[in-house]
Amino acid sequence: MLPPLTASSWLTDWTADPVGIVLGVLLLAGYAVCLVRLHRTGRAWSGWRALAFAVLGVGTLVYATCGVLAVYRGTLFWMAAAQATVLSAVTPLGLALGDPVTLSANALGDKGSSRLLGVLRGRVARVLMFPLVSSAVAVGTLVAVFFTPWLADSVASAGVREVLYLVLLGTGALFVLPLLGEEMLPDWCTHPVRALFAFVDGLADAVPGILVMTAPTLLAAGVPGYTDRTWGPDPAWDQKLGGGAMLGIAESVGLPFLFAVLIGWVRADAAEARAVDAELDARERAPQRVQAAAGGPAADGVAEEGAAPSEPGRERPWWETDPRFRDQYR
Repeated sequence: MLPPLTASSWLTDWTADPVGIVLGVLLLAGYAVCLVRLHRTGRAWSGWRALAFAVLGVGTLVYATCGVLAVYRGTLFWMAAAQATVLSAVTPLGLALGDPVTLSANALGDKGSSRLLGVLRGRVARVLMFPLVSSAVAVGTLVAVFFTPWLADSVASAGVREVLYLVLLGTGALFVLPLLGEEMLPDWCTHPVRALFAFVDGLADAVPGILVMTAPTLLAAGVPGYTDRTWGPDPAWDQKLGGGAMLGIAESVGLPFLFAVLIGWVRADAAEARAVDAELDARERAPQRVQAAAGGPAADGVAEEGAAPSEPGRERPWWETDPRFRDQYR
């Protein structure tokens, strides 16, 4: 039986978990290799994205699987609940903010990028990563962990525990990665649609915590640490704390996630506006360059014979020349 949880335990209690260590090293190494290859091509990469990937992504992965949450997951129910929610919501968000798919596509070159995007755009991947499907899978997985013997089995068996970690990470990433990326969703899934999906998922993420907190019977009652412990909250209160922890973590992640989707929407609109302005400016300059190169009368400010007189101050409506709208209103 473990000693009572103290404030220092959050920093001093650690365990070596294979999945957490190996997966963390592989993720960091792969990301670093892609950064180096991208740097050699002369292209830059956002420093805050790399920081989010390393700290919020890999950092929470290692802490949840090797830190105090992993040490006390078989003794305190609410620790197991918090750990599951971190692996399902916080860690995938951190990894997605690092945008590893775009980084890998840019670093791999044309051939490697086409292969990667081909896999991500395959039929199975498109179904699993469709936001409504992936959100339901992630929420359903968390519910299954606590309302089936899965949690108790993961405490008793190291193999089941490692599989559980991978499933929680995978189901969380299936939803977050496509919404924060640019290449994994169909064209009709624009940024406003993504924002709507993120908002709906924020509501759905509250369901597992509410169900656990209001469950009329003890969940995972077969785990000795939850019922035989001589310190800490009683089993019923421990379970309510677990549901509250799940609800609090999920909702605290939901708002930053929605904010990140909205930022992507604003940046995409700004980039599109700059591209449209550049195209319109190029169209306006093209006739002037042609006339100047020809050295004709028009270049000297004299209108050609038979040419329609210019009408200074009159321009066509912007929606007739804007490439985003001209085909629609033609």
